[in-house]
Amino acid sequence: MAFTAFGSPAWASPEPHVQERPPIGAQGDTPSGAEPGRTAGDASPPVADPGRLDRDVRVAPFERARSREYFAVLPEPLSRAAVDEVTGLDGVDAVEVVDAARVDIDGEPTSVLGVDPSAFRNFAPRPSAKSDDIWQGLAEGGIALSDEAGRQRGLDVGTEVGIAGANGEVTREVWTHATSGVAGIDALVSRDLAADLGFPEGNGLIVSAPDADLWELKDRLAEALGEDASLQLLAEDPDPRPSDAEGAPVGDDVIETMIAAAESRIGVPYVWGGESMAEGGYDCSGLVQWAFAQAGVAVPRVTHDQWYVGEHLDYADARRGDLIFWRNDPTAPDYISHVAVYLGDGRMLEAPRTGLDVRITDVRTANMAGVVRVHV
Repeated sequence: MAFTAFGSPAWASPEPHVQERPPIGAQGDTPSGAEPGRTAGDASPPVADPGRLDRDVRVAPFERARSREYFAVLPEPLSRAAVDEVTGLDGVDAVEVVDAARVDIDGEPTSVLGVDPSAFRNFAPRPSAKSDDIWQGLAEGGIALSDEAGRQRGLDVGTEVGIAGANGEVTREVWTHATSGVAGIDALVSRDLAADLGFPEGNGLIVSAPDADLWELKDRLAEALGEDASLQLLAEDPDPRPSDAEGAPVGDDVIETMIAAAESRIGVPYVWGGESMAEGGYDCSGLVQWAFAQAGVAVPRVTHDQWYVGEHLDYADARRGDLIFWRNDPTAPDYISHVAVYLGDGRMLEAPRTGLDVRITDVRTANMAGVVRVHV
């Protein structure tokens, strides 16, 4: 049984200069080229069976969409004074306290947030935020898995999964596949269920500050929360423009070593959460991280953070070794959800999805978010 509070989120280095963040009202825009049979970008994700809801727990209606600029997590509960200090920082519009831990879900370590369904829904991507059934089901003990975790792990809506926490194991229904909007978080439960499982109480904070200078705010958050806090940027610029990243692009020798490493894994299975052969395979960002590590370059683990490892470019300007990113998640249309390595001449190497092996294929332009040239 695995149970831990979160460690530090992986920060991209160098940090990006983020500007012109998308309006919150645009979060529900439908992405072009959505996969057949999946929820359209403006439609609420399906739930297991709303007819079985008792509705004996009141869930407040959707109020208004709030942006997500930072996620802060500590190993211990936040003090009331620290929360109040963050709330009072210049540019901070709202904060939401959550319980954060890694637990085993169906035997796999998974990062989970315990949330107040009435309040957290306003911070969720719009397709989920507006669905009363999603949050009612969460309040009544169901679990919301991210779209990727649910599909890639074969944990269908309506099935039951075991959740192993510090206080033992419980069985809960997968109520929906709905991505939280917080990078690296693959499940949501209610704070009541989190307490039953033994999560740290109130050790996480979602910060909404749509008009703030992000890097000035980062410094202020670090001061308010202390050295034990880890901070993860959630806001992003969706357009393929230069990010003014510091440093210089990695050299051709590094790129060729990285690509050779990645090509050595052709034919290896896609495994959700996989980042080495110890797990039996790789997921998309795990393969990228591992391949760069073989060339002596450290990049972050999750796709969202890999989006920030260098200069943003148009696909027309891509060259061998650049990273290509997509927004394929219908439950969070503004979310970076897939990455591949560009090989040149319209070809790329990727770990696609469950049931497919690492492979070289033609570049897909549908839902493409842009290209990043890795800097050190």
